[in-house]
Amino acid sequence: MNINKLRIFHEVFVTGSITRAAERSNVSQPAASKMLANFEDEIGYKLFVRNNGKLIPTDEALYLHGEVYGLLQGVNHLHDSIKSAKNNKVGRLRICTTFGPSYQFLPELIAEYMTNNPGVEVSLHLSACTEIRQGIASGQYQIGLVDKAQSSSKHDSVAFNLACYCAVPKNHPAAQLDVITPHDLQGLNWVTLDSENATTKTLKRIYADIGLPFNRTLEVHTTIHGLSFVNLGMGATLVDILNCRYFDKVFQLPNVVLKPFSPNIIEPLEVLTSNLSPLSGIAKDFYDALISKLETQTQLETGQSHANGR
Repeated sequence: MNINKLRIFHEVFVTGSITRAAERSNVSQPAASKMLANFEDEIGYKLFVRNNGKLIPTDEALYLHGEVYGLLQGVNHLHDSIKSAKNNKVGRLRICTTFGPSYQFLPELIAEYMTNNPGVEVSLHLSACTEIRQGIASGQYQIGLVDKAQSSSKHDSVAFNLACYCAVPKNHPAAQLDVITPHDLQGLNWVTLDSENATTKTLKRIYADIGLPFNRTLEVHTTIHGLSFVNLGMGATLVDILNCRYFDKVFQLPNVVLKPFSPNIIEPLEVLTSNLSPLSGIAKDFYDALISKLETQTQLETGQSHANGR
């Protein structure tokens, strides 16, 4: 399949215009139109319909675009690697993660690594767990961080159990306690991640076991969204140890207090690599540093948990 046709498809998808797609691809407008038409002929269905002068993707195009975009990224990475080898650069490190580790934990680790390895180029991407797993399996990314454990024949993984803290508004009585329990939060609503998230399931089970009503009024996509609602006095949320250690360095949330929570709730974090091909030297060095840092974080938390009597 012609890569130029895929590029035209992608450009039309994001711009809604053959003219803009041609400009961004450095080809003439007739050539772009012909490539798109040929591509539709090859696959046997329409990719766009015209509406008010704009090309709107069909359902088939919406389904196809994710795969095409991943392939184009892989080709671009290949071109960059070829150029790096020609210029005697060390190489490129490709990492994909869920949101939590991306806003401070990974940037700090990457910055330290790049300082010690100035020839390395790094790309850090954010995505959902399913897409990260697919990207690792296809070779699009070398290292992935996901928050849901799921065995696969295409991945090697190392799992970490990140203890969760409880975030409450500063003016709530529970903010004065050393350790917060569900009984201390009666009358305060929960802000949680989706119902299939491991921490949400555990929290609901704890409330059921002790016979307390589980009042959840807000469901959010990321921990920082949950913290934002806590900062506005809207409820309590759970924060894993990585987010707990770094969120106040990045976000100004003066009305949030974080305290240990009992019973202990664990947020699983999994570091993925492909078991179909070995890591490059630079990727292996970063992977080792990443694993060491996560081990240190979890060991520190274990020590603090014992000190707090949890």
